[in-house]
Amino acid sequence: MVYGMFVRWLLRCVLFLVSLPFLQSKDVTMVIGEVGGNVTIPCTSDLCENHLVFMYVQRPGSNGNNSQFINGYHMNKLLDPKEYTYRTKVDPKQLTMTLSSLLPSDEGLYECHIQYQNKKKQENIQLNVTANYSIPIVTVACDNVSCLVTCSSDSGYPLRDIEWSLNPPLNQSQWRVVNSSEVRDSASMLFSVFSSISVNCSSGLRLNLSCAVRGALSQEHTVCWPQTGSPDVYVTSAVVAGAVALLCFLLAGLFVFKERKARTARVDQDAEEAARPAERVQLTCRNLDS
Repeated sequence: MVYGMFVRWLLRCVLFLVSLPFLQSKDVTMVIGEVGGNVTIPCTSDLCENHLVFMYVQRPGSNGNNSQFINGYHMNKLLDPKEYTYRTKVDPKQLTMTLSSLLPSDEGLYECHIQYQNKKKQENIQLNVTANYSIPIVTVACDNVSCLVTCSSDSGYPLRDIEWSLNPPLNQSQWRVVNSSEVRDSASMLFSVFSSISVNCSSGLRLNLSCAVRGALSQEHTVCWPQTGSPDVYVTSAVVAGAVALLCFLLAGLFVFKERKARTARVDQDAEEAARPAERVQLTCRNLDS
């Protein structure tokens, strides 16, 4: 019995030492979770301490008052986490609370209040919530002078700006941002971001560009084609070449048709000429018989 208690106490001490890699700064432990996923709030005050009376996890109010109780443990009574009943699970042995189905609204400061028989401690945990932005979509509209390029990405958190990459690099006189905006979904609280740039194509250089937002990178697009190699020129050349090929095919078909028709006519004429001497012989024989 005593040996088993000693082993459990030693195991808790080892787990406490393993938990130290959590990033801590000014007595605040930083924890990162992803929207829709799970995260563990580590109330690792002292796993080597025995006789835990209670552990409460709460969020402080904006003015330091009206704290919101999340969940916890008490040795003598059951606790009611209310709205967090199905989203939280407390492990009093490891002094942790698992928060599931993360939402952007879960981000913020959490306080762990821990009471042992002979002392009381408090741990502060900062939870940062993230959501990966979708692969940006790029649209391009060009005329003979400039190109308007728009980049958009959805379902990300927190709010991030769209960054542009131009190759070769251009100075600010050759391109500019004409619009940047964001929309936040009222239900999911995730952001959709948009950015449009105008590119001056007067330099005649072909430009490759892409956009990115928080690690999500778009495909590379080509704008400002040189005049000799513009898409319009290629399309026109292809249309002309196709028309010439079709015309040649029709002329060749017409020539073959006429040649076959003429050959058939010559064969018929030769057959008629071959039949005429036989007709003359038959006519002569008839005259002699008469």
